[in-house]
Amino acid sequence: MRWIVALAAASIVACASIGAPPGGPVRTTPPELLSVTPDSGAVNVRARSVVFAFDEVVSDRDLERFFLVSPQEGKTRVLWHRDRIEVRPRRAFRPNTAYSVTMLPGITDLRGNALRSGRTIIFSTGPTIPLYSVLGRVFDWMNERIAPKALIEMIRRPDSLPYVGVADSSGQFQVGPLEQGSYTVRAILDNNNNRLLDPTEPWDSIAVTVANASPFVELLVAPRDTIPPRLLTVTAPDTVTLAASFDRPLDPGAPLTPASFIVTAADSTRLRIKSVRTRAQDDSARRAAQDSAAKAQRDSIARSDTTRSDTTRRDTTRRDTTRRDSVRARIDTAPVARLNPNIAPKPSRPAPPKEVAIHLDPLTPLHPGSTYRVTALNMRGLLGRARSSERLFTVPRPRVDTTKALTPAPPPQPPPSPVRRPPPPPP
Repeated sequence: MRWIVALAAASIVACASIGAPPGGPVRTTPPELLSVTPDSGAVNVRARSVVFAFDEVVSDRDLERFFLVSPQEGKTRVLWHRDRIEVRPRRAFRPNTAYSVTMLPGITDLRGNALRSGRTIIFSTGPTIPLYSVLGRVFDWMNERIAPKALIEMIRRPDSLPYVGVADSSGQFQVGPLEQGSYTVRAILDNNNNRLLDPTEPWDSIAVTVANASPFVELLVAPRDTIPPRLLTVTAPDTVTLAASFDRPLDPGAPLTPASFIVTAADSTRLRIKSVRTRAQDDSARRAAQDSAAKAQRDSIARSDTTRSDTTRRDTTRRDTTRRDSVRARIDTAPVARLNPNIAPKPSRPAPPKEVAIHLDPLTPLHPGSTYRVTALNMRGLLGRARSSERLFTVPRPRVDTTKALTPAPPPQPPPSPVRRPPPPPP
């Protein structure tokens, strides 16, 4: 009798264990999604949950972060049943409402093999499914690149029903199905993956209207703070240039002019400002000047070669080869540059500046060792709030190269001995 009880207990423990079964070849492929209930496109659905069935036991770690229910009311409930995952809203599905349930990539089996693709199903608890959605792309505005995995939130007006989605690896998203109406779309770089907007996380929002078409929007996420920008540092790369930085991004729509800054010497003398540019504009102007100088030098060399060819014999073989190579290079590289799929898209607007270059009039330069006060007037942040701030800085003196050893003075030489002359002969 005892061995029967022990055998039954052992079988119960084995059934309760979620570990990988012993023996057999080790599986290296991720779990396969076999079915989803209800089917995508179903209407008049009366189910209490959506069930994802797999071909093997999946891990139960952090399953909540892999599923989205839209519209979302409260925290989504995710229940683990070994090879099945049940997803349901906090409350029951709303009547006569279209839903989308998304499984994100990343679910693993007990051996750590992860799914690389996701799945979205759409169904309705009513007789129809709306035809519209909101499409778009999210950019990390400060770094001028796409923002994959950005969290998308949409609030329907006026009842504030929330819809959610996630941008894919190319920064694109599609949230729906949606009824016609007004919505507020917000994108968040959810760095800690808590699906909330934290104070330091970049975001952007825009109001859209869905009417007879699915709109496409661009969202430029950046740190947006209610505190306006403040002047942080000021340095002097040379005697006619100041490099100023701010602790928060500036509104790119606010113009930067010489009247935006005041530079004052210790004796209250105001230095004249010639121009103000963002760092990106300053770098672009510097590259344009370098390219222009290089082109002028090439033209000068070409004119010199043309003049020299009137008196010397021209090497036509080398000239033809160079021309043929340059034409071949243009033909080969032009289609590649135009059709290269690896070129990532860029945001339609330049990144908000945090660094500014202030160019002074050469007639009023900076003096080494002197202290100056720089005042930034009404610098406006991304949320429209502005303030003035100032900073003192001292122009460094030129450094003395102390690495060179001083040449020692030659040792003193003894005075020359007097030359003795022989005495004159006697008379």
